[in-house]
Amino acid sequence: MTESVSIYPLTHLDELASQNALLRNQLQAVENRLRDFLDIAADWIYETDAAHRFTMISSRGLELLGLPPEQVYGRSVFEVLNAAFDLPLWQRQLATANAHKPFRDFNFLYVDPQGERHFIRASGNPRFDAQGRFTGYRGVCTDVTDSARSQAVSDRNAAMLRATFDHMAEGIAIVDGDMRVTSFNRRFLELLDLSPDRFAIGDPFEKLVRLNAERGEHGPGDIEKIVASRVASAREVKARTFARRRPNGTVLEIKDTPLPGGGFVTIYTDITERYRIQQELKTSEERFQDFAQCSADWFWETDMTQTYTYLEFRRLTGPFVERDWSKETLLGRNRHDLLASIDADPDFTRRVQAHMDRGEPFQDLEYSFQGSDGERYWVQASGVPIRDESGTITGYRGVGRDITGRKRDEALRDASEHRYRVISELTSDMVYSYRIDPDGTANLEWNAGSLGGETFIPLANKVPDVWWGHHAHPEDIGMLRQRRQRIMEGHPATDEFRIIDPMGTVRWLRVYARPDIDPDSGRVIRLIGGATDITERKLAEQALRRSEERHALLLAGANEGVYEWVQSQGDVLFVSSRFREVAGILGDEAVVPRAHWLERVHQEDLPRYRHAWEAHLAGVNQRFACEYRIHGDDGVIRWVYDRGAGLRGPEGIYRTVGALTNVTARKMTEIQLYEAKDRAETASRAKSDFLANMSHELRTPLNAVIGFSEILRDELFGPLGDSRYREYATDINDSGNHLLRIINDILDLSKAEAGKIDMIDEVIALSELFDSSTRLLQPRLQSAELTLVQSLPDTIPGLRGDRQRLRQILLNLLSNAVKFTGPGGTVTLSAELEAGGIAIKVADTGVGMSQGDLQKAMLPFTQIDSGLHRKYAGTGLGLPLTKSMVELHGGSMVLDSTPGVGTIVTVRFPAERTFAATAQS
Repeated sequence: MTESVSIYPLTHLDELASQNALLRNQLQAVENRLRDFLDIAADWIYETDAAHRFTMISSRGLELLGLPPEQVYGRSVFEVLNAAFDLPLWQRQLATANAHKPFRDFNFLYVDPQGERHFIRASGNPRFDAQGRFTGYRGVCTDVTDSARSQAVSDRNAAMLRATFDHMAEGIAIVDGDMRVTSFNRRFLELLDLSPDRFAIGDPFEKLVRLNAERGEHGPGDIEKIVASRVASAREVKARTFARRRPNGTVLEIKDTPLPGGGFVTIYTDITERYRIQQELKTSEERFQDFAQCSADWFWETDMTQTYTYLEFRRLTGPFVERDWSKETLLGRNRHDLLASIDADPDFTRRVQAHMDRGEPFQDLEYSFQGSDGERYWVQASGVPIRDESGTITGYRGVGRDITGRKRDEALRDASEHRYRVISELTSDMVYSYRIDPDGTANLEWNAGSLGGETFIPLANKVPDVWWGHHAHPEDIGMLRQRRQRIMEGHPATDEFRIIDPMGTVRWLRVYARPDIDPDSGRVIRLIGGATDITERKLAEQALRRSEERHALLLAGANEGVYEWVQSQGDVLFVSSRFREVAGILGDEAVVPRAHWLERVHQEDLPRYRHAWEAHLAGVNQRFACEYRIHGDDGVIRWVYDRGAGLRGPEGIYRTVGALTNVTARKMTEIQLYEAKDRAETASRAKSDFLANMSHELRTPLNAVIGFSEILRDELFGPLGDSRYREYATDINDSGNHLLRIINDILDLSKAEAGKIDMIDEVIALSELFDSSTRLLQPRLQSAELTLVQSLPDTIPGLRGDRQRLRQILLNLLSNAVKFTGPGGTVTLSAELEAGGIAIKVADTGVGMSQGDLQKAMLPFTQIDSGLHRKYAGTGLGLPLTKSMVELHGGSMVLDSTPGVGTIVTVRFPAERTFAATAQS
C-alpha cells in the first residue's frame, strides 16, 4: 500500500484554511445583512419546491397565517392560502407560477382560521439548479391590511366626491400648469357635446381647443391660428366670466379662475334659456320703445364751462320738479354747482367734461340723487358739440331724460332674477352609493340630497333584483332589467323611466349610474348614481309636442306667408319665416320696415299698391287685396297676391293681419296664354287678309277654265268629233264650278272674319226667300226621296238684311239637312216671331250629332266623318260660314241634335231687323 504524500507544503494548507474561514465569515455577514434587509422590507420570507410546496417560512409568516408549521410545510402554497381559482387574479397567479416567471406585488385577501381578513402583498423569484431545472420559488410577503383599509376609506370618500362632482349642474374642467386637463365631470362633456372616446382626462388643453375650433365653436378663421391664439391666452389666464354662443344655438357662460400653483379651473353653465329670454326682452324693448327712447324730457345748451345758455322743457320731471327749478332760475347757472346742491354723483360732471375736453359727443350718461321723500331719482343725458362757422367748439347741446321708472323696474327685475337663482340653487338632485355583493345584491352605503315631494319613494336599503323595480311602471320593467345587465357588465347608464309613488301618481325619473369595477376580480363592487325628478319636464315636453303637431298640421299645406301691421308700433311689418321665403327675403329678421318693403315693390306696380294700402288704412276698404311684383334678395322678380283684413277704430284701421301668396307661376301662365292668344289672332287676321285680297287672283283663272269648258261642252264653234270630248268638257265644267263654290265659301268665310263683307240691306219677304231657296233644292230632294215641309205664318213681317247672304244661310242649312237625312226622311223649314225678332228653324230627321260632334261641326274645315272612306262629301265650311253670315246680321245660331233622331238649327235675328207692316206703310 502506497502512502499518500501531499504535494502542498504545510504552510500553504494553513493559508487555505485561513482563507476558507474568512470566506465563511464574509458569507455569514452577507446572510445576516440580507436577513436584516428582508426583515425591514417585508414581514416574512418563504421558499417553495418545484411543486409549489412550502419548504421554509419565517416565524412572522406562521404567526400571520395563524397555522402551526405542520399545517404549512409540505403543503401547496395555493392550498394553504385558500386560493379562489374562480377569480381571475388567482388564475393569473397560477399561470405565472406554472410558467416559472418572477412576480412582484401580487395582492390577495387571506382569511385566517379565526375569520380575520388580511390583505397580503407577495413577491417571488424562481430558482433553478446548475442544469437549469426549476427547483421552486424564494420570496417575501408583507401584511398591507392597514393600508388597504385606509385605501378603501379613501376610495369611498373619493367616490362620494366624484359622484357629487359628476352630478353638478355646471360643467367643470381643471387644467394644470403643464396645460393638461387633469379632471372634468360628466356635465362638461354634455355641455360641449364631447364623448369620452374623443376627449379624456390627461389630454392636452390644446386638443380641447382644436376640437372646438374644428366644430366652429370659436367662429370662422384659420384653425391653427385660432388654436395658437387660444392656447397662448390660456397660459396667461386671468379671472374672467364671459358668454359664448355655440354653433348648435346653446349659450354657455364660461368662468375661468386661476389656480395658485399654475393652471386654472373653468366652469361651464348652460344659460341658453336665460339668454333667450334676455334677447327676447331686448328685442321686445327695442321694437316697442324705439320712438319712446328717441323722445326727450328736456333740451339744453351749455358753454364749455357747462353753464346753461338755453333750456326748454317738454315736461317738468326729475330734479326740476324735485327742486322746483325752472328755466328762468337755471339759465346762467353751472351744471357742477346745480348737481352738487342735490348731492348727485360728481363723477357724472367729470365724465361730461372729459368728453367736452376731447370734443366728443356723449351718449346716455347717468347720474342719480336722493329726493326729499327719501327715494332715489335717476337722470340720463346725451350731448353733441356746437361748432361756430370756423369749426371751433363753443359749447354743447343735448337732451335729458328722467329714467327713474326704468331704473326701478330694472331693480325689481334684478330682485326677481335673484330670487329665481336662490330657488334654483336650493333645488338639488339625489346622489347615492350602493355596495354590490358577489351575488348581485345592492346595499345602500350613503345618499345625499332629495328628489322632492313628501310622497316620493325613498331609496331601498337592500335591492336583490332590479333597481327601482318594486315601484317601476309595469311597461318599464323590461328596460330596467336591460339597464341592470348593462351596469353589471361595467357600462355606465343614463336612462329615463317611470315609477309609481305611494299615492298612485306616475312620476318620471332621470337616473345616472356609474359602476366601480374591482381590478383584480373584474366584477362590479360599487354603484355610484344620481336621480332627478323630471316629471314636470316630461309633461311640458308632451304638451309642447302636441302643440307643435297641431301647428304643423295647420301650416303643413299652407303656401302663404303671414304678416301683421299694428299702428301703435310704427310703420313696420311683423312677418313669419314663410313670408320671407315667399318674398325672397334673406336672413331671419321678424320685422320689416314698410319703407324697405316699398323699395321692393316693382316701380310699375307701386302706385297701385300705395292706393290700395292707403284706402285700406283710411277705412274705405276693411279688407286689403292687391296683386303686384316684388324684388327678392336673390335678384328674382316675383308676382305676389297680398290680402289682409283690418280692425277699424275711430280714425280708421289700426291693425291689419294678412297673408302673402306667391302667384308667379299663375301670372306667367296668364302672360303666356295672352301672348299665345295674341299671336293666334294676329295669324288669323293675316290669313283672312291674305285670302280676302286673293279673291281676284283665284277667281280669274278659274272663270277662264269654266268659260272655255262651257264652249267645248256646248260645241259653240262646231262639233268636237268623238263624244268623249264632250263628256270630258262637261266634267271639267262641273269640277270648275265645284271648285269655284269652295273658293267662294273660303273667301266668304275669310272676308267675314276680316270684316270685309259689304252688306246691302233691303226688306225681304220670308215667303219669297223660302221659295227661292227651296226651288233650287227640289232636284236633290226628289233624288234623296225626302219630304220638305214649310211652316210660315201669314202675318209674319219682313226681314231686313242682305238678300244674297240670307239665301246663302238657308241654302247651307237646307243642304246639310238633305245631305244627312236618309230616304223617307223629312226636312222642315219654319219661321216665327220671338221677342220681336224673327227666328228661322231648319229641322231634319237625319243621323243627328253628339255634343262633341256639335262642337267640331262649328270649326272651319272640320269634318265629323273625317276618315279616308267618309260617307258625306264637303269641305266643312258650311256651318262656320253660315254662323258668320248670321252674326253679320247681329243674330245667333244654335244647334240642337240627338244621334239617330235628327238636328234642329235655329237662327235668331234681332228685333231691329224685323220690318213690320205698320212700319212699311
